[in-house]
Order: sequence, then structure tokens, then C-alpha cells
Amino acid sequence: MNSTLSPILGPATQLGFVVRDLEAAMRHWIDVYGVGPFICMEKGTSQPAPTTYMRGKPVVVETKLAFGFMGDVQIELIEQRNDAPSPYTDFLAAGREGLQHFGFWVYDHATAAARVEAAGYERVYEIGLPGQDDPIIYYNSPSLYGPMLEIVPIKWRRSREAVRAACDEWKGGDPIIRYETYSAFLQDKNVTFD
Repeated sequence: MNSTLSPILGPATQLGFVVRDLEAAMRHWIDVYGVGPFICMEKGTSQPAPTTYMRGKPVVVETKLAFGFMGDVQIELIEQRNDAPSPYTDFLAAGREGLQHFGFWVYDHATAAARVEAAGYERVYEIGLPGQDDPIIYYNSPSLYGPMLEIVPIKWRRSREAVRAACDEWKGGDPIIRYETYSAFLQDKNVTFD
């Protein structure tokens, strides 16, 4: 075994799946894989949906999201609800559905972006976060060997921790815990960003 190998961004902390029917996808993960509960955000991150940037152009992408955990890895399910240009619509238009990106929470955003870009990845999509300096960035792979990469600023870890805690605190019953938006979930859990 080569002990000098080191992943470019550290361990992947999220597997992101783009699906056409989020309700069916959650049921599949719950019923077939035994993964759940899922925290479902019926109207995406917030309402109105925020402006994001696809290849530098502003777009408003409306989504329905769900988050759960398989061991220590977060599972994100994404259903896009409009036809705005995005990595999600590109993925579906290519006839695919399923694993679309690996997500990484990075401690040094600028260094992570530089390493990914030096490896030939193309910056495609950016999501600005209120109160945070660095955006979430999606990168296209330079080849057909892997899915997109998503780098998430470390400040956003509080949201991941809150989702994990909500899943861990689940006492049974409906394995789909619903919120109107991600913002409503964060407010309910008193999540602050440092």
C-alpha cells in the first residue's frame, strides 16, 4: 500500500444525487438501503430562491432537497423544480440520474479552489451564502472518470452538524422530517455561522 497518497481535498463528506422525483428517491433510500431519516426542505434553501451563478451568469434555481446520513457520509438528494440552467439540469439532460457530485467541507477555501483548478477542474456553478465570504463551488471533472466536485466553506459545517444532530435525535415515526426551506430548518435549530 502506498502511504503517500492523499486525497486532493481530504475525505468526501457528502454524496450528492440528482433525482427526478425526490419523494420516490427518499422512499428508495429508506426502504431499500435502510438509510434515514431524511430532513426534507420542500422549497429548497430559501424563498424566494437565491440567485446563483451558472458559468458566470445569474440564475434562479428552484429545488427540493433532502439530507440524511449513511455512516459518516451525508447523502444529499436534489430535485430541481424549474428549468433554469444548472449542474442539475445538465446532468438530467445528459440522460443521467443518480450520483452527481462529491461534496467536501474545506478549511482553506482559496487553497482548495486553487488545487482543484490546477488539477484541471472547471468552475461551473457558484452559490453565495449570506454572511459568508466564500461561495459553494461546483466543478466539472476534466474527464469522464468522476462526478462533479463541490467545495463548501468550512463555516457551513454548522448546517451539516445540525442535520446530523436532527437525524441522530430521531425517535422513530415518519422517517421524513419536513421543513419549508433550509433557512427554516437552520432557524428552528438555532444554527449560527462563525
